[in-house]
Amino acid sequence: MAVQLTGTAAGAGLIAAAGAVRRQPPLAVVLMLAGFMLIYLCTHALAHWAVGRLVGLRFACFGLRGTDHPESYPPGIRQLMSVLPMFTAASTRRSRARAGRWALAAYFAAGESATTVFSILAAVLALRLGVPGAGILLALAVVYDTAATVVTAIIPKGDYAKALRALRAP
Repeated sequence: MAVQLTGTAAGAGLIAAAGAVRRQPPLAVVLMLAGFMLIYLCTHALAHWAVGRLVGLRFACFGLRGTDHPESYPPGIRQLMSVLPMFTAASTRRSRARAGRWALAAYFAAGESATTVFSILAAVLALRLGVPGAGILLALAVVYDTAATVVTAIIPKGDYAKALRALRAP
């Protein structure tokens, strides 16, 4: 988890650095994109862990791998998401069985929610700092995150679909 916190802070630092060198567009854009990707990759599992701990879940392991459901992405992005190093936080089956439905829903929804909120905030930060191309990044982030929200709500392996199932459980 310390690596993910550090990665998130480093991502924000890279975006701030992009703002500082905005008069050198190629460098600023590279710094902005690197910072954005760090934030995107580091916040998902961190949020699952933080909310999971808050609601009493225990964790069996932490890992680093590509997406769990590459089939939900269109060709091209599918291959990229399969190899991007994404952090994972695996809660124990026993602690999930003991948790209430609201706790489980919060745990499942936390990852995608954090990814959406923090990636959009990263793009907004870049825009506020005047980084060249930040408006395009923000527009792409909004479109991508909107699509990701819908997809994770309708595919069975999606975090929001899991949260919805948890809420419907007796």
